[in-house]
Amino acid sequence: MKRFLGLLEEDLKSKLWLVVANWYVFGMFCLILATKMTIPAGEVRSLYTGPGNTSFFAAMVLMGIVMGPCSFRYLYSEKKSDLYFGLPVSRGQLFWAGYLSNLLIFLVPAAACKLFFFRISLSMGYCRYEDSICGVWLGCIFLVLGFLVVSGFSMLAFLLAQNHGYMLGLLLFFFFGPGWGFYLTERMLGLFYPSFYKSEALTALSGCLTPLSLLVNGSGVKEFADSAYWEVGSHLPYIGFMAAVAFLLTAFNCLIFVKRPVERKGGVFTFRWVESLFRYGGMILAMLWLVDVFRIFTVEGMSPMPAVVGAAFFLPLVHGFINAVIAFDAKKYFSAGRHLLAEGLVFGLVIGIFMLLGKQEAQLPSKEEIASMAFVLTAQKSGDGPEDILENMELTGEELKEACRLVGLCEETAKEQGESYDILVKYNRKDGKVRYRRCRIPLYQISELKDLFAGEEFKRGTYGALRLEGLKYYEIRWTNGLEDYTLDLDEEERTGLWEAYKEDMAELTFSDICLTDPSGMLTFASTKNQGDVTGYLYPGFRNVNSLLKEYGVNAAKRVSDYEITKIVMDQYLYTDGLLYDVRALEFQKTYRDEGSGQVKEMAMYLVPEEFCVDYLLFQKDRQREYTVYYRDSEGKTVGKVKCLEGR
Repeated sequence: MKRFLGLLEEDLKSKLWLVVANWYVFGMFCLILATKMTIPAGEVRSLYTGPGNTSFFAAMVLMGIVMGPCSFRYLYSEKKSDLYFGLPVSRGQLFWAGYLSNLLIFLVPAAACKLFFFRISLSMGYCRYEDSICGVWLGCIFLVLGFLVVSGFSMLAFLLAQNHGYMLGLLLFFFFGPGWGFYLTERMLGLFYPSFYKSEALTALSGCLTPLSLLVNGSGVKEFADSAYWEVGSHLPYIGFMAAVAFLLTAFNCLIFVKRPVERKGGVFTFRWVESLFRYGGMILAMLWLVDVFRIFTVEGMSPMPAVVGAAFFLPLVHGFINAVIAFDAKKYFSAGRHLLAEGLVFGLVIGIFMLLGKQEAQLPSKEEIASMAFVLTAQKSGDGPEDILENMELTGEELKEACRLVGLCEETAKEQGESYDILVKYNRKDGKVRYRRCRIPLYQISELKDLFAGEEFKRGTYGALRLEGLKYYEIRWTNGLEDYTLDLDEEERTGLWEAYKEDMAELTFSDICLTDPSGMLTFASTKNQGDVTGYLYPGFRNVNSLLKEYGVNAAKRVSDYEITKIVMDQYLYTDGLLYDVRALEFQKTYRDEGSGQVKEMAMYLVPEEFCVDYLLFQKDRQREYTVYYRDSEGKTVGKVKCLEGR
């Protein structure tokens, strides 16, 4: 123990620059917060006191990447390695000395500055002690676990490679390889089965087995939640998995350190199995990406035969490239021929697995198995993304029957040619499993959605403003694309406007959104950093427009009602390309009002581009864009807005 403590002390002394770097980085966060004179408004996640603080998160990742290899810097030098391994201590003691010194160097300043950061936030009135103390301690725990995970991977890459270049390559492979693999897996399943949208199992696995996704999900760094609103239950499974990963990485790194040969061997990796892992893992990722790219050049879409042809063409190229990388010698490009057949068999097995999984995921559950559904027409924009709608919509009863009927209708017309729209479907089965499906509905049958659109649950799932539970911590903003105001309303007035919006939304029909452009937008902006919710306004919203008029806002005002100084029309020319369409300016023309009334007449058919949300339903001409120069309601400020021809 005396020798080990002495070894630990010497290791800490050799890493004084890391001690200074950690205290400097984390101390600067506290200093920056202390110099602020006012409480920040809006979403500033770098000032959160809980695990979602972006600054502490970035510092944790950076320090983990840098400090992992610094645990045993002597391993890449044979002379230093002989010196350290000649000391009267075991390899296990050498490992734990380097490991614990790293942990102490990070833990002490990170936890101390995190708690000091919290005290500064309290003194500024940015948070309350009883609401945030739990989140602060959880933030400290997360920082430690996250550091152990990141430094564990960087340490593993250092131990398995024999130079810094390949160590960096392995580190990128460990961090981004799993995420890229899951992404390409979903791409391949979608290529073989167009009805495939996504898999719940793959989503869950990618959230845990991809290092960066695991860290993001564990911290909630992408959420709009400070420590007082940070939900432990939704993040605890990820934090538990992080603890397991940190433990396994530590044990595995200790084993590798003990078994790692001191003398440098031929090749760039310390063990033969690492070379095989890199060869076959890299081959699978590269081949999936190349086959996905090859899909662009197929006319009828991907099928097993083009995949086989693409694999037969690309496999020798990938094989040769990996040979050159592993040997660090371009002359070895045509070597290791015995691996080529094995790589072909492995990739063929992977393709077969994809085909079986895709076939299983694409199967429709029977009506008796379905507990509820979510149904999204991607061309219909509501302010929420498709994922948010799928998560929040739950169709039951008659709406469930209507959704099933529409999916059956899409199945009948699946092979028909012509313009159609994407529909995403989520099935919540009675056994708790979830299934997703992608289908298409032809343009001539789009009116079939009118009955489903009229349903209460469908609208509530589609429009986020209908799902709000109250407006106590919200303010309301209005815009028509040309002007915008933050309404000075008390909670009762805000609630009244919200109720009027819900009444108008209940009367909104599918024909309305297909034949009429939105005339404005309400934004329910959170004052507690919980995210903003938008709601489009339509000309037929009598209740909302009436209330807004009482509050001094003319919500019925359109582009043509403003004083317009000029309109600039841009005519674009579209050319279909192999990889993408080319958009080039064909000509530009400026219109001014010289008494003819032409500008006023043109403006009657123009709608701000940000409100052309359902342009697929409108069939708008996007080859022609207009820039309208106008004076605001006061007549003093000249503004400009991009517009399209609307209805």
